[in-house]
Amino acid sequence: MGDRNVRMMLPMSVQCNRCGNYIYKGTRFNSRKEDVIGETYLGIQIFRFYFRCTHCDAELTMKTDPKNSDCIAESGATRYSPWT
Repeated sequence: MGDRNVRMMLPMSVQCNRCGNYIYKGTRFNSRKEDVIGETYLGIQIFRFYFRCTHCDAELTMKTDPKNSDCIAESGATRYSPWT
C-alpha cells in the first residue's frame, strides 16, 4: 500500500543510540509507516515505522512483532525499561 504518514504514540521506551536521549512510552510522534515487503506472520502484515529522536533528530525505526504482540526497536534506538 506504500508509505503513509501517521500520528502515533511510542509503544515502548527507547534510548537513542546517537545522543543517549531517553524517549518514554506514550510520547507522541509523527511517523512514516511502510509495509515490510515479504514479511508476514500468519497472514498479518508487518509494518515498519520511522520517527525522529526528540533531542538530536536522528532517524529511529521500529517494526511490529505480531507473534509476540509487541514491537521491535530496529535501528537507531535500543529498547529501554525504566522499571527494571
